[in-house]
Amino acid sequence: MSRIWKPLVLILVIGIMAADVFFDQRAIAQSQTEAAVQTDLDLPVGTKVGELAPNFTGTTLDGETIRLSDLRGKTVLINVFASWCGPCRLEMPHLVEAADQFGDQEVVFIGINLQENPEAVEAFRDEFNVQFPLVLNEDGSLTNNLYTPIGLPTSWFIDQDGVVRYVFAGAMTREVLQNVLDDVIAGREPDPFRTSG
Repeated sequence: MSRIWKPLVLILVIGIMAADVFFDQRAIAQSQTEAAVQTDLDLPVGTKVGELAPNFTGTTLDGETIRLSDLRGKTVLINVFASWCGPCRLEMPHLVEAADQFGDQEVVFIGINLQENPEAVEAFRDEFNVQFPLVLNEDGSLTNNLYTPIGLPTSWFIDQDGVVRYVFAGAMTREVLQNVLDDVIAGREPDPFRTSG
């Protein structure tokens, strides 16, 4: 009798594992489909330069819902950060300054937190006087599945058509941030390290 049960249990376990893989792949495909925004552009969806930025819906620290697809027609800067990250802390004053300079009519800044609790994000926001939306991401779904940082911080510059035009990993200086934003707004190839004159 035990000779019959062992193969049956093995078949059952393999069947469960196969079903798990199937449903995981189906969920990933569904999330990628939902990430695609209706567009006239025939581009792959992704976070690399030249790809259509994945759509997402998130809840901000203030409890508001933000949806990337609603921002079509504006330049968007998505910044993945963590409150404990030294380079993030060095960069944030430059992002706050640029967000104040551009205003949300021309450029929309969105911070996505790397899996911290709301209290940590709120303390970070208050310390740096961040006025732009900070999206909570306690379960890590946004940074594990869509906007996976190359390092911390990582910023994606998205043009008015929703296309990723530049990705910067690490802390940006004021000049680099200004150069890339100016170029993306003007529709030029971004040159973060150009010098004037």
